[in-house]
Amino acid sequence: MSELVRVGVVGAGAVASSVHLPILSRRSDLYALTALADFNIEATNALSDRFNIRHRFDSPQAMYASGEIDAVVILNSGSHCQVVVDALNANLDVFCEKPLAYSREEMAKIESALKNSGRKLMIGYMKTFDQAVYEAAKNITGRPRTVDVVVLHPSGESQLATTELHVKSFPASKELIERFKASDKHVREEALGSAAAAAFGAEYMDIILGSVIHELSVLRSLDIHITDVDFVDRWPTDSKAESFIIHARTQDGVRVTIRWFYLDSYPMYQEEIRWVNEKEGHHIIFSSPYILRVPTKYIHTTRQGLDHKETLFESYQPNFEIELVAFHALLKTGKQQTDPIKAGNEDLEISLKIAKAICEREKIELGGNLLK
Repeated sequence: MSELVRVGVVGAGAVASSVHLPILSRRSDLYALTALADFNIEATNALSDRFNIRHRFDSPQAMYASGEIDAVVILNSGSHCQVVVDALNANLDVFCEKPLAYSREEMAKIESALKNSGRKLMIGYMKTFDQAVYEAAKNITGRPRTVDVVVLHPSGESQLATTELHVKSFPASKELIERFKASDKHVREEALGSAAAAAFGAEYMDIILGSVIHELSVLRSLDIHITDVDFVDRWPTDSKAESFIIHARTQDGVRVTIRWFYLDSYPMYQEEIRWVNEKEGHHIIFSSPYILRVPTKYIHTTRQGLDHKETLFESYQPNFEIELVAFHALLKTGKQQTDPIKAGNEDLEISLKIAKAICEREKIELGGNLLK
């Protein structure tokens, strides 16, 4: 059996253009980059020309039915649920960029399709594949008193400016935009109810399950599983919130603070995770995920007599690439780092607890999954 996996990609947007397609094209030892699908056929054709992709489709379903691929990498914006379910039902293995689902109903559909299909599924948590995260997990010897996360998030455009992003954009048609808006509205209301969806549905999708989810996945890699959300503040509340402070706990009482700030013109993306107790400290500093081969730094602090010792580890291997290598290994060996349904459910339940805390603090009517 050939080691090459014939792979198709769903989504011809910025992430595909700047990260996944360049890596899949370069890793021709593992993948045959065979097909690309996007409802925006102009973007599909442009990226297919650039990466020499032979088969182009104006819908994921058309690509699935073509018989040209063995596995699919799902990178589209908005809900992934139906795209994942259709791929599994088409007997394809699936790599799905986070999040897997926005509501319990979506999770149930994906779980059922995965079970019935017998195929393989992996969620894109690229930061969990960072060698600095591995190094930290290896060095941790106890439980933390506190874990603090800070994210400084400039605009996506500024992060992508120096990447492999296609220099010409291909805006979606008015009809496609309206279709995407209707889909987003439906899933927001399914998850949150109409009042909360109107108040902060965009932040729920774009920030909590679009960005904070990365921090949740790294915390899991360090054996930090949030079970309770005690407090959430967001501001401003009269427009799309760009700042969040979340206070949470694990089952064994570890306090977790997540501070997330959108800073449009800030000079650089930065994410820091600080894990501390009385005897040891672990500090991970991530740079922008879209600038490949910029190191992630990990500082390990321990006591040495009356003094202290700091050990610096820097990882240069692109975690996006390590992740796609791991997907290939999953397809060939069945070896998987994370149970996708368990992880997807944990992401979802924490996100719903964050949303419920916002509603309670701001006196917004509960609805959707927040009632259960």
